[in-house]
Amino acid sequence: MERWITRESIAGIKNVLPSTEIINIDSKINSLKNNRNFPVSEYCINKFLKTETDQQSVSLRGVGRITDEIPRFGGYFRKNNHFPHENDMFELEKLFKGLIYIGYITHMIRCEEVLKPTECHDKYKLYQTWLMFFLRFNRSLYSSEIQTIHKASKSITENIKKKLKDDGYNITGDQEETLDNILLFYGIAGFALRRREMGLKL
Repeated sequence: MERWITRESIAGIKNVLPSTEIINIDSKINSLKNNRNFPVSEYCINKFLKTETDQQSVSLRGVGRITDEIPRFGGYFRKNNHFPHENDMFELEKLFKGLIYIGYITHMIRCEEVLKPTECHDKYKLYQTWLMFFLRFNRSLYSSEIQTIHKASKSITENIKKKLKDDGYNITGDQEETLDNILLFYGIAGFALRRREMGLKL
């Protein structure tokens, strides 16, 4: 797990959780860092982000969606004639990954009293089952957790918007609302990934 992303993600969560819920956060994060199986999850995250940031494909619909109501980042910016430079996209991917970690860690803190080992050790199988799981994911069952993800993501989300603005992208109105929905989707994806790898139901 990349140190900067871990630090930023944890800071975001600590800023919004009540003290009663963050007492054991550091021990849980250390357990995660020492989890030899985490590369399986990280493979899924990296593969997911490759499809999200692909600017060659014209498709707006990303993985884990039934519709293109929440489009892929790469597809949306291609549609709007924005093509972030390769180096810029690399920096954005790190920020996107931070959002996914926020969702992932939120599940650990809000839904797991005791961390359990990952049930799925096959990275290819986990990736496919995660996406199928996500298609059926009922957000209304986790409104409180999603609200936590939304609040905890504020700093990274603002960093992403600043990065885009600094790179010459003028995002306002409907475009900003769509971008907000895309970025929140990444946090929810991380939450669903942790739930799926634990073998938990919707």
